[in-house]
Amino acid sequence: MKEQNLINQYIDLIQSWNSTHNLVSKDQSNNLQEHIEDSLSVFNHTGPALVDIGSGGGFPGIPIAIKGPERRVVLVDSNQKKTSFLLNSVNKLGLKNVTIINARIEDVDPSELPQNYELIARALGTIQHIIGLTKNHLKNPNTKLKLMKTKEQMEDEKPPPGYTIKKIHKLPSKEKDKERILVTIEKDG
Repeated sequence: MKEQNLINQYIDLIQSWNSTHNLVSKDQSNNLQEHIEDSLSVFNHTGPALVDIGSGGGFPGIPIAIKGPERRVVLVDSNQKKTSFLLNSVNKLGLKNVTIINARIEDVDPSELPQNYELIARALGTIQHIIGLTKNHLKNPNTKLKLMKTKEQMEDEKPPPGYTIKKIHKLPSKEKDKERILVTIEKDG
C-alpha cells in the first residue's frame, strides 16, 4: 500500500509542477499511470544500481526507486528546472535511495557513480546517439546500457561498430500497435 501511496503522490507532484515547468507533454500528463507502468515493466530486468540518463520527469528512475527501495538510483538530467523537480519529488517522497545529478551524462565521471551500475534511457534518442553520449561509461566491461524501445524503432537502428546487442526483453505494453522492448547493449571485448 505504501508503494501505491508514493506513486499517487508522485503523480500529483508531476501534475502540479507540469503546469509551470513543462516536465512532460500534455499527452503524457493525461496518461501518467501508463508511463509509470511502462517504467516498472523493466524492474525485473535491471540490477541493484541504475543510472537513469535524461531522466526528465523521473521516468523510469523514480517509479523503480519507489518499487525497489534497496536499489541505488541516480537520475541524470542537464535541464535545471527538471532536476529541481526531481530533487523536490525525491525529498517529498522520502526516497533515500536516489541521487540527482544536474549534468549531461557525457560530463559525469563514472567513478562518481555506484559500482557496477547500469545505464538506462527511455525516449532519449537513437542507439547511435545514446552510445555516443555514454561511450566513456561503457569502457567499463561491467557497465551495460539498457534502452527502452519499440520493436519498430529497432528495425531501423543498429549499434555502431564495437558495440553489441546482448539481450532483448519483450515488455508488456498497452499500445496495441507498438511492441515495447528493453535492449541491452555492451561494448565489445
